[in-house]
Amino acid sequence: MSRKLGLFRLENCGYAVPLDRILRVVDCGFCTTLPLISDRMAGMLVLDDEVIPVLDSNWLSGVAAGQGLNAGFKILLTTEVGTVALPADMTVGLVAENRYEHVTSEQETTKFFPESISYRNNRYRVLNVDVFMLSLIRP
Repeated sequence: MSRKLGLFRLENCGYAVPLDRILRVVDCGFCTTLPLISDRMAGMLVLDDEVIPVLDSNWLSGVAAGQGLNAGFKILLTTEVGTVALPADMTVGLVAENRYEHVTSEQETTKFFPESISYRNNRYRVLNVDVFMLSLIRP
């Protein structure tokens, strides 16, 4: 079985998330801001009586902080620490492993973006959800 990824864009940056981690995509251009929350969070989204933290955009290099508040979509992910939401301006779609190319670039890889792919001449950084969430808890 080939790996499938959900592809998303925020401003000019593309990122990909393994399909098995995506709970749903919510068309929601707002979230509730709270005073005294971490600068890594844009706010909270209340959905079906569940409070879900919305991560700010500063985790994605090249995107200014604060973009998570107004992004039109929230990508709900399942993680080891619970459900979180990532902001996206655009949902590109789903892609199977045999439809994209792996791109090798030392500049684009980090501990939570260990690989990049190219799909239809656009680059997407693949998010390692568990490592990313641990970096938020233990910076």
